[in-house]
Amino acid sequence: MKPSTTHPRGAASPLVFIGLAAVVLLLSWWGINALSKAKTESDPAAAPAGMPPANVILSKVEKKLSQQTQRVIGTLRAKSRSKLAAREAGAVLEVLVQEGDLVKMGATIAKIDPRRLEAQVVEAKAAVTEARAVVTQREAEKTRASTDLKMKEQLYAQRALSESEVLDARRGVHVAEALASAAAESLGAMEARVDLIKVRREDLEILAPFAGRVVARHTEIGEWVIPGSPVVTLLSVGEIEAWLQVPERFASVDGSKNIPVKLTATGKMVMATKLIPIPDADRSSRTVQMIAMLPDPDNELVPGLSVSAELPVTDETEQLMVPVNAVVQSYAGPGVFVPENSPDSPLPVAKRIEVEVLYKTDGYVFIRSKDLKEGDQVIVEGNERLFPFQPLMVQEAAKK
Repeated sequence: MKPSTTHPRGAASPLVFIGLAAVVLLLSWWGINALSKAKTESDPAAAPAGMPPANVILSKVEKKLSQQTQRVIGTLRAKSRSKLAAREAGAVLEVLVQEGDLVKMGATIAKIDPRRLEAQVVEAKAAVTEARAVVTQREAEKTRASTDLKMKEQLYAQRALSESEVLDARRGVHVAEALASAAAESLGAMEARVDLIKVRREDLEILAPFAGRVVARHTEIGEWVIPGSPVVTLLSVGEIEAWLQVPERFASVDGSKNIPVKLTATGKMVMATKLIPIPDADRSSRTVQMIAMLPDPDNELVPGLSVSAELPVTDETEQLMVPVNAVVQSYAGPGVFVPENSPDSPLPVAKRIEVEVLYKTDGYVFIRSKDLKEGDQVIVEGNERLFPFQPLMVQEAAKK
């Protein structure tokens, strides 16, 4: 027979101890979690407890009168660009300018041989003299015919002359008057021809139609030119045009306001005196052209250079302004951090305020926010990795 196995009275099974230990652990975890949650809900500022203070620099919110601008680009063009051409055929006697020369309005640019036209002037004047002699002769014949008619009409009244002779006399008067009129018109034509030849003679001297700079010579001394042959290319000076490419949504911008235009190559700023919109949009780029008139009294601006301009697209209004570094982006949108006193912390803590960014200019951002006002402090440095309710160590900004 096998001996029977017996357990001492009151001894606990190992499973009982394991179960009790599990219950104790579960209750401990639940209690710790409940206490932590209660502390967080009762004191939100304690949520980031343990975060080290962040070193930050502050700046004041300002309020300034400003307006939004749109940066546009363009190209300088001469107000007037002309290829001065010969108006008469002939050999070039002189070209009085070189490339780069500045010329005044009415200055002589080139001269063409005038001898042929001078000979024609002499010939035309001789024809005028002959025509005047014919006019004198026809006027005399008209006077003689009128006198003869009067005499015959008197004799006809005395029945000393036939009616046929009177009719012939009247016909003679009409013929004499027609010949005199034709002679006078012929004289006028001859005199007009003399005037025309004189004009053609004057056209042999090519004059500058406006003050400008010579940028190209197209002919030399001794060359034969015909009407329309280019002699020089002249660009106007004193004022220049900046042709700007403006997006179609800004096509209705007020052109009466002066705008600054910047030369891309040199950085020089020139204030436009007028802005002229061109009502013709480019279908491919959806832009319209606007001409900004720029004064150039020293003739320093060169056509063909690129420029940019700040085009005003809103009216001037007062807006809140902060440094561009004050605005931080997150999934919730743009915002700024401000210092806020906390009763549970000896240091100020960070508070995030949402803002609406209107536009940027010269290192500043114009914003709109119902929670900010002029004179408030915003964090401009140290806000890159800042969290709400994080303690702040405010430092002074470095003096410039």
